[in-house]
Amino acid sequence: MRALAIIVAIILAIIVGCGSPRSVETRQGPPAPLVAPAASPDDVVVATVNGKPVWGSCVTVQARRGATKHAALEQCIDFELLAQRAVGHAGDAEVRLATHTAMVSALVAGAYEDGYTQPGQFGAFWTTAYKKGVFHYRHENYRASAYVRVVVPAGASGAVEADAKAKAERIAAAVAPETGLLGSSLLALAQAAAPGTKLDHEEVPAYREGALDDHYAKALFALTQIGRATGAVRTKWGWDVIVWTDDVPAADPPEADITAALLPDIKIAYFGRWVDGIARSLGVRVTLDKDNIAKLEDLP
Repeated sequence: MRALAIIVAIILAIIVGCGSPRSVETRQGPPAPLVAPAASPDDVVVATVNGKPVWGSCVTVQARRGATKHAALEQCIDFELLAQRAVGHAGDAEVRLATHTAMVSALVAGAYEDGYTQPGQFGAFWTTAYKKGVFHYRHENYRASAYVRVVVPAGASGAVEADAKAKAERIAAAVAPETGLLGSSLLALAQAAAPGTKLDHEEVPAYREGALDDHYAKALFALTQIGRATGAVRTKWGWDVIVWTDDVPAADPPEADITAALLPDIKIAYFGRWVDGIARSLGVRVTLDKDNIAKLEDLP
C-alpha cells in the first residue's frame, strides 16, 4: 500500500542514509532466532540440517520458480547450509544493519500498517485531520478564473471612477465575442483595447462562490461557458473584467470513499505520534549529543 511504502521509505532513509540522530536507551531483547520458521501451521519438515528444519514451503516456492521437485529440495537444503555457515557473520555491521532494518519494517507493516485502518484508531487526531482535508473530496462547485483590473484607489474622485469604468467597458467589449479565453489571452486583449492603462492581472485558483468577493463571485458564477468573459464589474478594488478558466464540479461522495482517500495521508501524519507512544510505553529515555550533532554540519 502507498502509505506503507512511504513510511518504510522514511525509516530506511533515516536508518541507512543518516544513521540514528539520537541515542535510545531501552531493554535489550533476545537475538533474532536463527531457525527458519514454518510458513503455516500445515507446513512440514522435509529434511533437517544439523537438526534444523528444511520446510516443505521452501521446496514449493522453488518449484514454482521452475525447479524440479528434486532440484528444489536440494536448493532449500543448500540454503539452510549457507544460513548456518553465515552465522559467523552475524556480527558484521552490514548484517546487523540489515537485520535491524528488517525488524523495523516488519513492526511497521504489522503493528502500524495493518493495525491502523479505521478512523477510531487515531482518536482525536482523525477528527482534526478530517476537518482539514474533507473539503478536497466533498465540496460545492469551484471555479477558477483570471481577471484584468483597472484599479480605483479608496477615496478616488468621481472622475477617476468614471475613467476606470470606461476603460473596463472598452476591454469588456473587446473580449465579449471571444471564446476559449485564458488568463494570458485576456491580458493581451485588454492591453490592446486600453493601451497605456495600468492593469492589475491575476490567475485565481478554483474557489467556491462564498470564498470570493461578492461582486466578483456573482459575475463569475453567472457565466455559462468556460473561456468566456464578464462585462465590466465593480469590485472593492476597482473595475474588473473576469474570465472563467476552469471548473471543479460539486462532489458529495459516500463517507466510506472519503475515509479511504484520506487514510493514507493521515497514517503518514500520525506515524510520529505512534512512535512517541511506543517510547512512552517502554519508558525510553532519549539523549542527544549536541557536540556530535554540531559536527554533522561539516559533513559533505
